[in-house]
Amino acid sequence: MRTRTGRVSGWLLAGAMVGGCGDDGGRGDSTAGATAPTGITGASGATGVTGGTETGGETTETATDGTTTSVDPSGDPTGTPTTQPTGGAGCTADTDCPEGQHCGDWSGECLPAGGCLFDEDCEGGQTCTDGMCMIGGDCGAQEFELTKVVPNVMIVLDRSGSMEGDVQDSDKNRWEVAKDAINKLVTTFNEEIRFGLVTYSACVGNGCSAGTVVVPLAEFNGGAIQQFLADKGNDYLCNSGDPETSTGNTLKALVGEPQIQDPTRANAVLLITDGNESGECQGTTNGPAAAAELFAQAISVRTYAVGFADGILGSLAEIATNGGTMTPYNANNPASLEAALDAIAGAVVSCTFELDTVPDDPSEIYVFFEDMVPGVPNDPDNGWTYDPNTNTVTFHGTACEALKNGQVVDVDVVFGCDVPIPG
Repeated sequence: MRTRTGRVSGWLLAGAMVGGCGDDGGRGDSTAGATAPTGITGASGATGVTGGTETGGETTETATDGTTTSVDPSGDPTGTPTTQPTGGAGCTADTDCPEGQHCGDWSGECLPAGGCLFDEDCEGGQTCTDGMCMIGGDCGAQEFELTKVVPNVMIVLDRSGSMEGDVQDSDKNRWEVAKDAINKLVTTFNEEIRFGLVTYSACVGNGCSAGTVVVPLAEFNGGAIQQFLADKGNDYLCNSGDPETSTGNTLKALVGEPQIQDPTRANAVLLITDGNESGECQGTTNGPAAAAELFAQAISVRTYAVGFADGILGSLAEIATNGGTMTPYNANNPASLEAALDAIAGAVVSCTFELDTVPDDPSEIYVFFEDMVPGVPNDPDNGWTYDPNTNTVTFHGTACEALKNGQVVDVDVVFGCDVPIPG
């Protein structure tokens, strides 16, 4: 099959080395009746090809320049002519060779590290080129790019009158500190998360109105959110005198919201509030029930809950549990709020990459970190999985964490060849 290759260098880059090949050329033991030629030398002073050795129906010819060519009974070469390393001795195992050399699987000669006489002396996906094993044949022939699948996060920000309250360790109020923390969040993760912004309540009617989308969700949206918040001072807060912490109604209004119903990526809500929802606003719809509805959708939406005041976890714990994130965050000063938002963003950041072409046979996908062999296992717990519906590779568990924390900066995703792409 025709396959492609590419590379990711660094966690934030979207691309990976991917190679492809069909048959790997076979190991020496794959040719019935053939035995390895030994003692191949060129005749000194002769011209042309001298010294032919016939083995198992196959002739090995040696030219005066030191190159060897295997020829089958039909007269066609069976491998790429290669330059023979000097000083090779016959062997049957690595222990027969001097230190630093190995026994060629097919040639039966002692060879330097990475050395070869025939393609069959090399690992699958490599060919013998100028006496050295190199990625060759159909493997690594073309570049293939992976695109990081960026998740959707809708920020849901409380604008009730109580957000004008004091904050520990700051001369700013809750609204001002929340704006600062959000500005930092969307700047830091602008390339890694698609953000949108909802503020609630809408501050209309007799209270309890659901919030509204004030900045539609989009890629590289940090600037738009910062611009919206820049001129929203205390006068933007809803001091109507009516109950305005309409958390349940606002989350309920996001059920089925198209902007966070993208089947190709993760979708989440990030709730920031300074209090439990107003009792008058609950009725049949409260925050925990609405979070459960969001999470239960066919395209699931997780809800992260951040309480920004002293000891207000209350229903936020239920919202987090029902919303699939389990743990609420409680912040009471600028540093703890920034830390909470940073932790949530770190959890949301994607370990999923989309391939730009569909592999003919997904069972031939191999993944390597830092060119290390063996590669990353195909494992939904601590390795990787391939989703044919979205044509994506997703890393899980320790593999995902290694990418997120920068332990891994070189990723090879290889089709058909069980070796990483060098370089």
